[in-house]
Amino acid sequence: MTTNSQLRIWRKVAAQRLDDLISKAEADEVTDIDSVVDNLLRSLGGQAPRSGDRPPYAGLFPDGAVVQQRRRAAGGIRVFIEHLQDENFLPADDLIDQLLRSLSKLPPRPAGVPPYESLLSFSQATSPRQLQRWRELAAQALGQVIAQIPGDLCDLDGAVDDLLRALGGQGMRPPGRAPYQGLLPDGPVVDLRQRAAKGVQVFIQHISADRFVSSDALIDGLLRSLRGLPARPAGRRPYAGLFPESTINEITLEHLQRIAPNGRDAQLRKFVGPLNATMEEFEINTPLRQAHFLAQVAHESGEFNYVEEIASGAAYEGRSDLGNTQPGDGVRFKGRGLIQITGRFNYQDIGKAIGLDLISNPTRLADDDLAARSAGWFWNREKLNPIADKDDVRLITRIINGGFNGLDDRVKKLAAAKRALGI
Repeated sequence: MTTNSQLRIWRKVAAQRLDDLISKAEADEVTDIDSVVDNLLRSLGGQAPRSGDRPPYAGLFPDGAVVQQRRRAAGGIRVFIEHLQDENFLPADDLIDQLLRSLSKLPPRPAGVPPYESLLSFSQATSPRQLQRWRELAAQALGQVIAQIPGDLCDLDGAVDDLLRALGGQGMRPPGRAPYQGLLPDGPVVDLRQRAAKGVQVFIQHISADRFVSSDALIDGLLRSLRGLPARPAGRRPYAGLFPESTINEITLEHLQRIAPNGRDAQLRKFVGPLNATMEEFEINTPLRQAHFLAQVAHESGEFNYVEEIASGAAYEGRSDLGNTQPGDGVRFKGRGLIQITGRFNYQDIGKAIGLDLISNPTRLADDDLAARSAGWFWNREKLNPIADKDDVRLITRIINGGFNGLDDRVKKLAAAKRALGI
């Protein structure tokens, strides 16, 4: 089922794609595609169909070269589509879908499928694991760029609002209503964007389809808009070009179960994706590096059961070496994440690196995505990959722990990780 918000965004995506595809057609002579373009333009403009003896574009534009006519038609179609206000499918949507498929050299739309809905079904094959990783990376990236939108409410906030409503299956934002109004509790713009970023991430994390769905195209489109990038080229998979193809041997739930046998399955399962995304981002990309990383975070997190220090954090109060110079900093910035990031200085540094305000929102570090990503950030900052390459578990332990607490357990988990990863 396509919601009103999805239909609105689909039309925007279709308008961008058609503008690109029609403008790039290079044939110097009129083709069958020009007839379809002409028919669509007349339909969108409320004009009568072209008579059979009349060439495409005649009466629509002044005489000129076919290539020039196509560019004018592409611009006109984009304007008309972007101004469609009807919340239900129109005959024009069928024509738009038909033209998109023709220009993209895709099969006809399957019977019973609404316009736009299945266009992605014919994209280049992508493994479910790769798709899951791309969604994880997209969630991270959107969380960062939405929170960094500057100034007062703007058109970018409107695009974020549209995506939230589409992913949540809600209707379109009523005309004249400000972004987020009626969708999120009232508050300062900064807080609204933080909540919107979190909401988008939660929706993305709950997409369970192992193939591309319409939501993936909407997510890709918003991320491109927020980054000031051109629209996704026709025929390209969502996320492709935004994020790299996987270059690591991905871990599975079974791997984590063997490394952390006392970890709760629900906890282990939800960290598979974030850990793979983290290892991709920070080049923990060989079995030996992965074994050391997973062994250390498994120990630090109590086999993935804890992402926040059990103690209150009061013991860190007044620790200027950690940056805890303000009353309450010890509790506020206690250990969080899979590797227990601790202290105002570290929260500030990682927040700056990933583009999130963790000083105002320190508990965010305990969320699944940042719990894993913060461990990768620390691993990278301390340059632990080269040490893992030398298989030096003692030195890695000393850098992470400041000593050798739990060394026996870390060595035991490293051995388990090596067995699990076939080293």
